[in-house]
Amino acid sequence: MRYNVILNTMKKTFATRLEAIEWIASQARDEGQFEVWREQLNFNYIYSGTYFVDANAPQEEVSWLEDEE
Repeated sequence: MRYNVILNTMKKTFATRLEAIEWIASQARDEGQFEVWREQLNFNYIYSGTYFVDANAPQEEVSWLEDEE
């Protein structure tokens, strides 16, 4: 038996980085989501040459850990 799975994704593509950042800023529910989408945008551009985000992808936290002195 063979199953076809269609994922409910919202891949949003942009012509420029500025357009992408403006969209992300207007759609993100908080600063954490903004950072995740911005990092996803950077990653996608580095590896595909296209500015896009998958707005329905599972959201992970982005953390900055500093060394304590």
